[in-house]
Amino acid sequence: MSLRSKAIVTTGCILMLASLAPAQSFDFNKLYNSASEYTVAVNLIIEVSFGTQTTEGKSRGIGTIVSRDGLVMFDGTAIDSDDPFSLMAGMQVSAEPKSIEISMMDGTKYTAEFIGVDRFTKIGFCRINRDIETTFKYLRFKQRKNFSVGEWLAMYTLLPEYVNPQLAADIGLVSANIAEPESYVLTVGFNELGITSVLYDTAGTAVGVLGKLDNPALTGFDASRMMESFSQIEDYMPLLGLIDAERLNKLIQDPPTLGKVERGWLGVYLQALTPDIAEFWGLESPGGIIINDVAKDSPADSAGVTTGDIIVEVDGVPVEVNKEENIPIFQKQISESGPDATLDFTILRRHETGFDTLGLAITLGRAPLSPGEASEYEDTNFEMKIRDMVFADYSIFNLDRDFKGVVVKEVERGGWSAVGGIFPGDIIQSIGGQQITTVDEAEQALEKVAEEKPEEVVFFVWRDTKTLFINIKTDW
Repeated sequence: MSLRSKAIVTTGCILMLASLAPAQSFDFNKLYNSASEYTVAVNLIIEVSFGTQTTEGKSRGIGTIVSRDGLVMFDGTAIDSDDPFSLMAGMQVSAEPKSIEISMMDGTKYTAEFIGVDRFTKIGFCRINRDIETTFKYLRFKQRKNFSVGEWLAMYTLLPEYVNPQLAADIGLVSANIAEPESYVLTVGFNELGITSVLYDTAGTAVGVLGKLDNPALTGFDASRMMESFSQIEDYMPLLGLIDAERLNKLIQDPPTLGKVERGWLGVYLQALTPDIAEFWGLESPGGIIINDVAKDSPADSAGVTTGDIIVEVDGVPVEVNKEENIPIFQKQISESGPDATLDFTILRRHETGFDTLGLAITLGRAPLSPGEASEYEDTNFEMKIRDMVFADYSIFNLDRDFKGVVVKEVERGGWSAVGGIFPGDIIQSIGGQQITTVDEAEQALEKVAEEKPEEVVFFVWRDTKTLFINIKTDW
């Protein structure tokens, strides 16, 4: 063997030993025995609807039991329905779990009821259907304040159903402690298949789960929280990192529940105070939030916030938003403060000769429902699904708040509504001469129609800034 060959072999051995070193820091036998008791496979059947199109899909991912009574958290990305572009097109994408099966590592299976998805972490929650006497082994997360760059972390990923055992170990390391756009422990070595998998440190402590740090310019749109900017959208690769125990424990204690809104709401439309704008106005500020408009009767309106005001501090902390991409960080702060929280805002208000500095204590309201959270009703005769109007509808279509009706969410292809000319995104204002303001009123009107069985029914709808009458023929 040549000296060169010996050098290559020696180098290869050194690299192999180096790669094995971190793995030897974990007691994988102990970890596996513990993880297999509270780790589950979450099998979802999801109904996805878009306008006149409806289909079913399957999703299988890793889940973790986090309470004695069977609360399970899992990756809820597949059933996140707040899509900005479909909403503006009048046809909201709807992804709803039709059934959930929880499969334990010992093969025991349970059904579960869907609870909701956290809009920021995309962690979903469901609860196992069980006998009152049945309790489960569950995981407790432990908070750690600091993580060192180069520190190793371990996780278990879910293998395909035809493989036994179902769990495979994986390791990665802390690659950076991110400060902007938010505090975040970045990791390397893991992949997106491990999203929401539990992360353990070398002591075997569950310190969080794997999550994604998304480009804030591409965060989900929700006009009920405040309008977001869509400028400077670019292709990006999501960064993986740690969703820590502090945040997880808050979610576990009060899981996000479908139809239950616990988000704080200020009620303003906004833009970033960029360096160019600050220079034009002669401001020496690291950033801020410019108020473009104030929603009527919102907390901001009641507190006296006006168009043109600039928020520069919240609770004494500077608002360092100097580009549009960072606006969602401010929105997230407001949202996570929760309804009824009182925050101290420092505001600059322009006048002819300069700016006045104002201090306003504003008590946040409860955020309006998003389209995916609105009450809805499906009529099997006219084969359409409708929902209540929400703040986003008024904002996007610039409608007066006195405008009333229900939004057509889905229309079945070939059904009476579709054939008669009802489109997804239409806003129904009356049915058979009866004024409609809510889904409940629409349900009553449609039930009355079903009892009387007329040959045709007249719908009065709003579409694309115009109103029209639509006569729908029936075939009882």
